[in-house]
Order: sequence, then structure tokens, then C-alpha cells
Amino acid sequence: MKKQTKMCPIPDYGDINDPDVRAKYGYLEATVSILGNIILFLLKFFLGLFINSIALIADGVHSLSDVSTSVVVIFGFKSAKKQPDKEHPFGHGRAEYIATLIIAVLLALIGFAFIQQSIERILNLENLSNIEYVFVIVALLLFSALIKELMAIYSSAISIKIDSDVLKADSWHHRSDALSSIGVAIGLIGARYGFPILDPIFGIIVSVIIIYVGVDLLKSTSNFLLGTSPDKNLIEKLDKIAEEAKGVIGIHAISLHDYGTTKVVTLHANVSKNLLIDEAHKIADDLEEKIQNATGFLSIIHIEPEKENLNLDFKKWLVEKILKKQKDIISFHKIKIIKLGRKYIVKMHLIVDREMSVESTHKLNYRLKNLIEKECHYSEIYIHFDPCIHDCNDCDIYCNEKE
Repeated sequence: MKKQTKMCPIPDYGDINDPDVRAKYGYLEATVSILGNIILFLLKFFLGLFINSIALIADGVHSLSDVSTSVVVIFGFKSAKKQPDKEHPFGHGRAEYIATLIIAVLLALIGFAFIQQSIERILNLENLSNIEYVFVIVALLLFSALIKELMAIYSSAISIKIDSDVLKADSWHHRSDALSSIGVAIGLIGARYGFPILDPIFGIIVSVIIIYVGVDLLKSTSNFLLGTSPDKNLIEKLDKIAEEAKGVIGIHAISLHDYGTTKVVTLHANVSKNLLIDEAHKIADDLEEKIQNATGFLSIIHIEPEKENLNLDFKKWLVEKILKKQKDIISFHKIKIIKLGRKYIVKMHLIVDREMSVESTHKLNYRLKNLIEKECHYSEIYIHFDPCIHDCNDCDIYCNEKE
């Protein structure tokens, strides 16, 4: 967690994993955003009408849309803090993600609406009114951009403190408004010097920024709601916990179910096949406790007896399957998988084109290690490249067997 600076004074409400505490931080961010955005909307909207600037009016409505997203933030945190019930045994934490999704859709719709208005203005150009006040308005726009950036920093600081995607989304909403204000200011200066088309052009640029932020948030939030694979850092952390757990030989089939403040890990744990069911149950309970203490996550563990030879054969099959799909590999041989304690060491010889450069083999080496590590955990991987000299007796497969 990053330290809070004096520039971002954030009160300490308590345990950030408590839904009620998280809601207090959400309400704080939303209140600051609503007050700031209402003031900026009124300023930009009436100045836009005063000089007949579509870009400035769009920028003002963009600020007003930030008020609506702050209302969504309040709704999200209010819903997320509800206690678990019969229909929602893991609580209502995903309401934060739904709030983020609503903000993303609103951003995209606003962006498309202003692109349409900007195109209409290009087809029917109008000169700015009260052109002599442009530089005063530009100065006010740049000041509003500074205010919006400070609001973005504050929202981001709170989002980091409580690890909230919806507040991160709102901070980007503020930042997109700051960027659009700068773009509008540049367009007004251009229009002041006889290029009125610059105003709707920057209106389009502002709209594209809004749409980009909205689509990006829509994509990331949809992934959370649909479910994503656990990241590499979590897998490594769980592997380390399993290594220190008594009686656990290894873990695999790891999945993460994210319910906002409640997260549930499911995994398979290998134990000795000679254990009694009572002993295996105690090992599972101990591993669940260790995972909760280290991560705060609940866990559901399926115990499996370790079948050493079958496990190694399966891992070798996985490696061969990966190698067969690589177009840069002609063939392979001498694949060995050795188990040392809880670690697997994978060694192999790969046959490649004799004219392949060192740089290409280095990239291939890096790509293969990532693929194999993803399929076979606990692995140290050593790859030796052999140039193809058409000595097919060395190959485990023939060229025409490649997938």
C-alpha cells in the first residue's frame, strides 16, 4: 500500500475490508467529486453558451456526467455493504463492479453523442461569439483542468487505500475531463485566430478520449464479472503457502472467485496416497487456515492422492504438447522432468533451423518458459538449442508429425 501524502489528506476510518468502512471512503470520494463537478459544469456550460462553443459545452456536460457517476459510486458502495443473505451468501461486494460497469457505459454513450454533435458542427460551421473573451475563458479552462487533475489524484489515492476499481474508474473519469479541458482550450485559441473548425475537431478528440476510457473500463470490469484466472503473483504466493504446509506435496487447478470484499480460492492439493481420510482432512483444514491468514481469502480445497509417476508423465505430456505447437521448433529430444522436493526441474533439447539467430532463440526461450511455467508450476526450465543437421535419429518426433 502506498503512503498517503499531505497533499491527499484521507481520514482513517478503520479496516478497509469492512464493507461499512469501504462505504465511508466511497461516500467521501463521491461527495468531493459531486461538489467540484457541479461548480465546473456551471462554469463551462454557461461560458460555452456565451461564446457558442460546442467543444466547451461538451466539456461542461462531461463534468456534469461526473456527478452522475458519483451517484453511481454511492449506489455501488451502499449496495456492497449489505450483509450476506440467503440469496447472496458471499455478500454484495460485486455491486462495486456493477457500479463501475454503469460508469463505463455512461462514458461511452456521452462520447458518441458529442462526436455526432461535433460532426454536425463541422458540416455547418459557426463562428464563436464574443471572441474577445476567449483568452479569459482559456485561462479558466486550464484552471478547471488543474482542479480536475487534483480531484483525480484524490480519488486515485482513496482507490489505492481501499483497493477499489470503481474509485479508480472515477479517478480516470476526472482525468479524462482534465485532458478534454486542455484540448478545448487549444481549440478555442485556434478558433480565435480564424480557424473555427478547430473547435468541433477538438470536440471529437475530447469525445474519443471519453469513449476510450469508457471502453477500457467496460472491458476490465466485464472480465471481473465474468471471472478471470488468478494472476501469477497469487499463484506463487499460494505455492509458497503450500510448500510450508505440513503434508502437502503440491497444489494445482487454482481458481479465484472474486465477490468484492469476499474472495474464495478453490484448489486441488496432493497428499500422500497412504494417508487416512482423517489425516487428509486435518491437512486441508490447516492449509485453509494458512491461506486465510496470509491472504484474507476463504478457500475450498479438494484433496488428491499423489501419483508420482503419473504426475511426471502428465507434466512431460504437457511440455511436449506445447513444443509441438511451436512453428520455430523443428523437433525435440532428451526431455527430462526431475522432482527435487516440491520443485520440478525441466530439461530439454530443441532442434531449430541452423540459420536461426541468437536473438530469435533468446525470444523463443523466453516465450517457451512462460508457456511451460503456466502449465507446470514449481518448474525450473533449462533449454538447450541444437541446430538441425538432419540426423533424424536424435528426434523424438518427425517433422511431418508437427501440429
